[in-house]
Amino acid sequence: MSRAEHRMRTDRSRRASFQLAICALAIVIVAPLAAAQTYTIADLGEFPGGSDSEGFAINFFGQVAGYADFNGNSSHAALWSVPTGLRDLGAIPPEKNFSFAEGINLYGEMAGYSTYGEIQLGHAVRWDKQGLHDLGTLPGGRLSEAMGINDIGQITGFSDSGTAEPHTFLWTASKGMQDLGTLPGGYYSQGLAINLQGEIAGYSNDGNGLWWATLWTRSAGMQALVNLPGETGGSGNAINNLGHVAGGSGSYATLWTSVGQVEDLGALPGAGWSSAFALNDRDEVVGWSGYSAFLWTEAGGMQDLNDLIPPNSGWTLTAANGINLLGQITGYGDIHGQTHAFLLTPCTDRGQ
Repeated sequence: MSRAEHRMRTDRSRRASFQLAICALAIVIVAPLAAAQTYTIADLGEFPGGSDSEGFAINFFGQVAGYADFNGNSSHAALWSVPTGLRDLGAIPPEKNFSFAEGINLYGEMAGYSTYGEIQLGHAVRWDKQGLHDLGTLPGGRLSEAMGINDIGQITGFSDSGTAEPHTFLWTASKGMQDLGTLPGGYYSQGLAINLQGEIAGYSNDGNGLWWATLWTRSAGMQALVNLPGETGGSGNAINNLGHVAGGSGSYATLWTSVGQVEDLGALPGAGWSSAFALNDRDEVVGWSGYSAFLWTEAGGMQDLNDLIPPNSGWTLTAANGINLLGQITGYGDIHGQTHAFLLTPCTDRGQ
């Protein structure tokens, strides 16, 4: 399951002190379960009058990119950070248009998309200190969407070109939007994530009509990532700076450490399916399984994040979409009958 398919359904010392105090309180309140209390949780809220929000991506400094809505009638891309809280990033004019921020880099630059025009088509966009920039489309296209941005400002996503179905693109400030094509014989691809080296994870079909998770590199072009044994179809939803890719193959979350090496991350008990949406440079993977957010690590396997927050929090965590090197996680869940973005912060110091 791709990220696109999935969507269609907080001064550093002060933060550390506050985090420690909250963690200590959680341990006092639920001492018998102290071993399971590994995260504090922050509600990222919504815009005035709204009820929904979602965190899509998180950078090293705990800034979260996503969206929040207004009165249920429109949604804008949002940036959440300490101490400013939730900030409206706007959309391509007019104000009524929708926008979503789906990737964020170390410098708080974001990538996503915004609708435009009377028939609500979408364009890939980039946000920086100067505001919103429309990235347009591949030549002749009408639709595009940016999904990931790296720390040197390179962006990936997908765009049609007027005569072809959407293809993966690489956007750079010097060359603009470049078509990266598809697997041999294929007609459709999406780029979903990009690392510091400019390597891109995504998915594509091939000449036989089969769908594969993909890895694009400058040296090798677009390559298919092997599926789990007996499974067909795959999607590379995230990539880290080691070139490892997380996503899904068939019905299960997967981790690829090379083009030909895939690991089945399993599913939560009773769930029967899972998909991974993000990983960090520690190969810690997050996603969802049976509509519950999970964390997977080599040491601990797949854990339900609902079991790792205080049981009296009021939250039900549905999906985890982003994780940074410090182990902070963002996504969305249910709180008091509303769908809100969350930020989980580990109670222990993980170092760097």
